[in-house]
Amino acid sequence: MPGGGRRHERIPVNEPATIVSDGEMADGVVTDVSESGAAIEFTLDKDDTVCLDIGQGVGVKSESLKDRPARIIRHYDSGFAINFDDDT
Repeated sequence: MPGGGRRHERIPVNEPATIVSDGEMADGVVTDVSESGAAIEFTLDKDDTVCLDIGQGVGVKSESLKDRPARIIRHYDSGFAINFDDDT
């Protein structure tokens, strides 16, 4: 399997994104993308916080992702990973 056991190969990117969930918006950066999901890092100011739960639906607006519906599948220190809802 590509990517050490992953279903789809990851493609590194570095593009600005807007994350939208429950009417809230935050700025971030798409750091990699595959057919089934992506990794997003936040670009928050020092006092800003974002609360996103595993399984929560989000929209990620970026050049390559357009506005694909997705769900949070994993958190990490500076961001999170998503799985696209339309992934089969």
